[in-house]
Amino acid sequence: MAERPPIRSRLAWQEEVGAPQELRSPLDPKQVDVVQPLQIDAGWLPVYQFERRRVDSIVSFVSSPEKEESQKIPFLQNICDLCYNSKRHGPPQGLDLFCQRYGLAENIKVLLEEEPRNKLRTAVRWNAMLAIAELSAVERALEGKEASLLQACFSSVFLLPPEEKMQDMARYLFLKTMEAMDNMLQALVLGSSASRVSELLQNIFQMLLTFTTSERECVQERAVGRIEKMSSALFRHPTLASCARYLRTSERTDIVLVFIEAMRDTSIFDKKRATDLLDMVMEFPDFWLADLPKIMRCIHKNLDSINTAPARQSVASLLLLMADRRPGKVLTTLLRIAPPGDRTALDMWDMMISTPRPLKKILKNLRKRLLVIDAMFPEGIISGSESPDMARKIQSLLPQVVGLLDYSNTEVKRRVLTFFCSVMGHLKREEARPTVEQLEEKLLPLFDDESSQLRELSICLFRERVQSVMVHDKKRIKSYVHRALLPLFFRLSDQSNNVAKLEQNRSRAQEFLSQSLPYLRDAQASLREAAVRFIGLAARPLRDRREEEKLAEICSALRPLETDSKSFVRSLAAQTIVILSSPREQPRSRWALQALCCWCR
Repeated sequence: MAERPPIRSRLAWQEEVGAPQELRSPLDPKQVDVVQPLQIDAGWLPVYQFERRRVDSIVSFVSSPEKEESQKIPFLQNICDLCYNSKRHGPPQGLDLFCQRYGLAENIKVLLEEEPRNKLRTAVRWNAMLAIAELSAVERALEGKEASLLQACFSSVFLLPPEEKMQDMARYLFLKTMEAMDNMLQALVLGSSASRVSELLQNIFQMLLTFTTSERECVQERAVGRIEKMSSALFRHPTLASCARYLRTSERTDIVLVFIEAMRDTSIFDKKRATDLLDMVMEFPDFWLADLPKIMRCIHKNLDSINTAPARQSVASLLLLMADRRPGKVLTTLLRIAPPGDRTALDMWDMMISTPRPLKKILKNLRKRLLVIDAMFPEGIISGSESPDMARKIQSLLPQVVGLLDYSNTEVKRRVLTFFCSVMGHLKREEARPTVEQLEEKLLPLFDDESSQLRELSICLFRERVQSVMVHDKKRIKSYVHRALLPLFFRLSDQSNNVAKLEQNRSRAQEFLSQSLPYLRDAQASLREAAVRFIGLAARPLRDRREEEKLAEICSALRPLETDSKSFVRSLAAQTIVILSSPREQPRSRWALQALCCWCR
């Protein structure tokens, strides 16, 4: 492929850097390379006998060093008529040579560049589009000149003032010019040779995409509108459809990204048109959804700014389609691009698994690849687990989900615990057994989590776990319950009422002093107080066995509380130290320990 010509002219750069848009004088003749026609007789042209007047008029215009304003539109119209009528009289022999020798494409380009940017006053632009469209049907008439012509067309029209600032006649001319531009773009592709159609399509879309980054909203909208028309034509026009395959993956993807960004709340682009554009993308997913990771990143970047109901629903439909078609790629991409606990990513998950079909495919892919969702857990899976049928379908995901309780993010763990509480209620005891056995070591640390909600949920799940296996495995579960009772006892004093209420009838525990010591440093004064009381009860038997070293260790752990910020903690700690330090004179009462231990005997 030949080296691609530059797609940004000097004028386009002027617009982007904020060059004044006031009335601009025509380009200096020194800045424009106008092809001077060879001084030859056009009588050799086969069509000359039928179109002598038009041919002579064209030659006269391009040969004149000064172009009169009144002659510009007739010049363009003569080109249209000459090309059209030539086809009526058989193959336009020699017309391509005539167009090249007299520089028709170059002269049209100059006329477009000479039009003022601040207003639309004549039909020159409109007729220029029509003339280019007709020239595109003449073989080799525009060869090698398409890029510069397109840049002149886009710059001349897109950089005009917004429509609302135009007078009625100017607005009419503008709409007709835009319509002619759309037809001209299609005609260029249709008239291009098979060897050059790929390059031409890439040039067209790259130029249009460049204008979508303009700081001026009207420029963006005009460029996106042309992309819409051209994209739609590539699939709905019977002849153009065969050209679509020449558009590179990168161009296709960039076009989809423009459509997604057009959905943003801040975008001035009509949201109904934007949803129609995405509908077109979803109608031909094999063509448009080639670079799924890039599309996913674009959605993730823009979703928080897409809040209108139709636009958000359209994005959700696109995510559903991608998840249904390529669940593995969707899964790995979202895990890769989303930071831990990312809210936008969670929203994307909820959209993708809102219907059973994509959810099943994603879960199947999870099992197949042995992946764990380590950055998020979608609310949609929790909602789905509330259904008995869906809970059983999700059952196979439970082993992977258990591992998420090791994750540090509180929101992720909250969702996982809620998910388990929901699913376990729909499973039979034997169905739940493998999962609850995995949960044994995961739940205990959560009893002391900083989040009261996590403490409450973990205790709830512990209760369900005990009930589900105690009947059949009482011996094995006994040691596990022993380790759990001490944290549960302390949580009776939890300042979160919901956590405390869960254990009001479960105040039985054994003497595991090593477990209780960390609670002496808990941030909640009520828990520090409970720890001191429990240690006081649990450590008294040590006095009977004269275990002075162990008692001294416990008293040493209690002494920092003698200067606690709370007076009731200071007082209780001091009393406990005195009691534990004094000799045991009376038989100890076993009532307190029996109350803690009898349930486990």
